[in-house]
Amino acid sequence: MQVNFTPPEQLVLTPDFYSSIVRHGSELITVLNWDGQYQYISDSISSEMGYQPEELLGTPVLEHIHPDDVAMIQQELHNLTYGGVKQVSLSPFRYRAKSGDWRWLSCVSTNMLDNPHVRGIVTNSRDVTHQMETMRQKKESRAYYKALFFNNPDLVFTLSTSGQVQACNDAVVALSGYTREAFPESHFTDFVLPEYQDVTLSAFHKALTGQSSTLDTSIRHHDGSRRFLSATFVPVVLEGRILAVQCIAKDCTSEKEANLLVQAHAQRLHNILEGITEGFFALDSEWRYSFGNSVFANFLGRPLQELMNRTIWDEYPILTGTQFQQKCLEVARTQKTVQFDEQFCNYGAELRFTLSPFSDGLLVSFVDITRQRAAEEEVRTLSLVASKTTNGVIITNSRLEIEWVNEAFSQVTGYELEEIAGKRPSDILTTADTDPREINWVRAQLAKGIPMRKELRSYKKNGDLVWADVTISPIANEQGQIEKYVYIHTDITERKLDQEQLLKTTEHLYHQNQDLKQFNYIVSHNLRAPVANLVGLSAILQKLDRNSARFMQGLQNLETSARRLDDVISDLNKILAVRSSTLQVAKEMVNVSEVASEVISSLQHLLTPINGKIEIQLQEDDLLWANRAYVYSILHNLISNAIKYKSAQRDLLIEVNSVRKKDGLQLSISDNGIGMDLEKVRPHLFQLYKRFHAGPDGKGIGLYLVKMQVNAIGGEIEVNSQPETGTTFILHFKQATYGQQGLHN
Repeated sequence: MQVNFTPPEQLVLTPDFYSSIVRHGSELITVLNWDGQYQYISDSISSEMGYQPEELLGTPVLEHIHPDDVAMIQQELHNLTYGGVKQVSLSPFRYRAKSGDWRWLSCVSTNMLDNPHVRGIVTNSRDVTHQMETMRQKKESRAYYKALFFNNPDLVFTLSTSGQVQACNDAVVALSGYTREAFPESHFTDFVLPEYQDVTLSAFHKALTGQSSTLDTSIRHHDGSRRFLSATFVPVVLEGRILAVQCIAKDCTSEKEANLLVQAHAQRLHNILEGITEGFFALDSEWRYSFGNSVFANFLGRPLQELMNRTIWDEYPILTGTQFQQKCLEVARTQKTVQFDEQFCNYGAELRFTLSPFSDGLLVSFVDITRQRAAEEEVRTLSLVASKTTNGVIITNSRLEIEWVNEAFSQVTGYELEEIAGKRPSDILTTADTDPREINWVRAQLAKGIPMRKELRSYKKNGDLVWADVTISPIANEQGQIEKYVYIHTDITERKLDQEQLLKTTEHLYHQNQDLKQFNYIVSHNLRAPVANLVGLSAILQKLDRNSARFMQGLQNLETSARRLDDVISDLNKILAVRSSTLQVAKEMVNVSEVASEVISSLQHLLTPINGKIEIQLQEDDLLWANRAYVYSILHNLISNAIKYKSAQRDLLIEVNSVRKKDGLQLSISDNGIGMDLEKVRPHLFQLYKRFHAGPDGKGIGLYLVKMQVNAIGGEIEVNSQPETGTTFILHFKQATYGQQGLHN
């Protein structure tokens, strides 16, 4: 196929050619003189701005510029005219069209004032209003996006299609506690709690398919605590392709925790209602069941769901006309709580109802008191029997609080029921010196349901001592729970006094027997020698010449034996005197410091010649409830022994000290004398006529009397000693009572 082609004619660049391009081109071309007035305007001004060129010629260009842009145009024209700039590209500015609208122009200005053919400033302008509007809309969109993303009070973050956190707003940083640097390149599930990860990932994957979804989730705060969120995952789509996933989340921690708290309270309330032993149900304002616990359902023998939203009078027409129905109507009318008992023969039970109004209807609680009625009748019968018995009877509740006593108990103790109701029997059946551990042990046994029997010492209301044989029997219900305790109180005071008198008589006889044994020992061992000497010497003297030296020597020996016999008899009198007086020793409040001073004063004549010294470290208010003569004798014997058995190697030093203990007073008398070998002498300490030193005179009766007197006033004595070191006697006096008195500090 042949194609004919005719070459174009040669283009001739004539003035008309240029004029045509300038006049009919799409760009607006103008020429301004030195003063910024229009010298030339292309025809395109008509299509672009609606003006005819002749309308603008000779007018200043600044008259048509928006006031906000005038300064910028003036500056650029000045730069072109006087600044040596040949050409400038002006920033877009607004130009008023003939219609009054402002159009945006983009302009390039060229200084051609020195061109003889132009002699002006040439401007090439294009209408860029559409582009500027597009840019404005983009800026506005970005502003909206910034407001919705960065300034949003909710949490907003962008996720890549792989789940990486690309950006987040300040709310995310504030709520999570992490710095902004912790998020980039982190997978969003790193912050989601394990139990919420599956459902959160599912919502994310759903967004990747183009579907938005909302869910409740929870994240881990930087401090380890949790935050609850309501999150919406939205796909970001461009040209049909998902670029990312935007997540907007609201902090609902407070609401969630409040809901959890409400649920917990509701569950706790439900558990409480289910845990109480009383039947419980609620009726709404239309007398329909709205709630009930398991006790209520079990009593009726029907499932709860079967009753809900059904009218009570329709379900149980037998209740029509009963006291229960009347009371329900009364509470609904008066809005006041009532309580009453009613017997239901169909159920073989007597119920105690409590009806209470509430905003939505009526609350009903009830308890089966059938067994209680029977128990009350039984107690009434037992009370009748107990009131006639001669033994005291106490009935307490399960908390050991007195509920009832009979007349016999009141007659024995002087306490009326009104005085002791609500108290524990232990408050009136024990004394201050009763061991608390024994009381606690009795209570523990009773709590196990084990009957007890004890002999207890207490005081009547008037303060008289009373001994009682008390039998305690727990009374349990059918479930094995203890409901009552019955105390049988038998007065055995006379018997106990007889026993105490018998014990005193026995003890007295025992001591008398011991005295007889001791007397036999003295007679057989101590009296025999001097008496035999007297008999022998008397027989010899009858045969001797009264003027002979042997007769005189015999008389002297006879006198010595008589003195020895007198000493033995004197010792015997002392022992028997102390022994008999310990049975009924008179006691008083004794100041130990005063007695010690008297003893030391009486022995001072023995201390001075030997340069002896006594150091007393007693307190002025060291008091003993004891016999004063005994305390004096004890201190006198121990201190005089220390003087008698002093060491020849050193000056005598005696120390008398006191130490206060929790349960009494401890006295110690120490010396630096010759001491004793306790390993040898311990078995014989405090025995009659036992002596442990061969030196100074001694009878072996002093320590024996000391021990007797210490024991007589309720004390104990012990000894520590070492040869050539010294001896320490330690006296322990435990607190004794006399009325409200004892050891006083």
